[in-house]
Amino acid sequence: MKRFLSSAAACLLALGLFHLGATFFVHTSNALLLEKTRAIAEAGFLALPNPATQPALDSWEAALCGALFFTLTSGAFVLVTALVAPTLYRRGFLSRKVSTGLHGLFLVGCLLSLGITAKTVPLLLGTAGAYLVLLPCGEQRKRPPIAPLLFHALIPLALALCIAGTHTLLPRGLFSGFRDAFLFDNPAGNAIRHFYYTYTLFPAEAFKAMGQKSQLTLVVTGSDPRGLSALNGLGHLSVPGGPADYTLNIAPDTVTFVASGSSYTVPARDFFEAPAKTFRAFSAASDSFKSLRSLTWFALFTAFPLLFYLLFHAAFTLVGGCFLPFSTATRMATVGVASSALFFVLLLAVGLSVPESTTEALDALARTKTKKATAEEVIFRAATHPSALVRYRAALAAHRIRDPYLKQKILTGLSLDPDTNVVCQALGAMGQTKDRRYLKPLEEAVRTRPEWYVQWYGYNAMGRLGWHQAPR
Repeated sequence: MKRFLSSAAACLLALGLFHLGATFFVHTSNALLLEKTRAIAEAGFLALPNPATQPALDSWEAALCGALFFTLTSGAFVLVTALVAPTLYRRGFLSRKVSTGLHGLFLVGCLLSLGITAKTVPLLLGTAGAYLVLLPCGEQRKRPPIAPLLFHALIPLALALCIAGTHTLLPRGLFSGFRDAFLFDNPAGNAIRHFYYTYTLFPAEAFKAMGQKSQLTLVVTGSDPRGLSALNGLGHLSVPGGPADYTLNIAPDTVTFVASGSSYTVPARDFFEAPAKTFRAFSAASDSFKSLRSLTWFALFTAFPLLFYLLFHAAFTLVGGCFLPFSTATRMATVGVASSALFFVLLLAVGLSVPESTTEALDALARTKTKKATAEEVIFRAATHPSALVRYRAALAAHRIRDPYLKQKILTGLSLDPDTNVVCQALGAMGQTKDRRYLKPLEEAVRTRPEWYVQWYGYNAMGRLGWHQAPR
């Protein structure tokens, strides 16, 4: 039991060190975003996030909570890989020298996966700290017990594969399907959604590719005015008085993009003929976080469920060890946690039961795809349904309404909904109408709503309606 407790404490310390590094990474990224946002506002543009949201960017609370985005994905991957060599050593499969060398190889692989750049230094230090805490040490068993190792190791690995494959079973994709099945219309799900949209969007913005960012700022050098107008057409903002995402140098024969130490030069004729295509190529060439995004995505389907398996297994073992022999407690914990996880996978496949009225409303909305004669009445009723999930689906179906006045009434009401996801979808639906009368409520939402996710949906909807930024 003492050995188990010391191993559990080491794992928690390792994960904590990574989270500490992730917190500094997110705080630095948030501070840069705040500085850029203020420069956008000072230049007379509509800034995203707006002033109501900006103070959160400077808080350590936002950094600490937002860092969970990385800790539960990349950090979980670091922890799982850091446990491989020490486990093989303690089980007697490898000598200390060989296991330490393997440990070092895994560490180098993790560092390369995170991307060795100046921006990722906090994550790299957190990873190195986690590996140092989990160095192969302690007493080694003389005879490797293969059967228990297979029993306790292969079950969680098989479980991770099952959970990773659930996205093929969900009807609307992994994330939206999980959200719709579990996180609507219940207090726990609402709390999770609120936490996710409040804290994780800022760190997600930090490691996006340049072409994926919410707002792009640039500094233009050169005398040819066509360069600035070309980038304005793409929605990029010229902010000479503040931090910029990149610099555009226009020479008589060439155009050069410069960002974060990387540069990309093209003939001026090619740039002016196809500025969007040229910028996409530059965005791909200057993407320093590509490896980190790939690692995060991979870890979400593998290391993330394994981390929760380890946490619940440790908790079940500690509780069972108070009443049963330790070996029996660990076996019961393995079977119990695996059974619970498999049951959860089945729930993901079939979804949770919902009230009959909600099911009927959702079925009626689904039928409006083919029965357009009754679509308007069904969508109108769904827009005022007590279930937030039904109202969300009503906003998704709003494009089927032909009467522009009824559509405006429904979307305006949904844009004031108490549920954030419903509001976002209503604003997104406004952008699909091609009706510029929606520009005023959209701009009001971007300027006044405190949720950045809502502002982001409204800003993109305005762009789809043909709106372009201009300094005030």
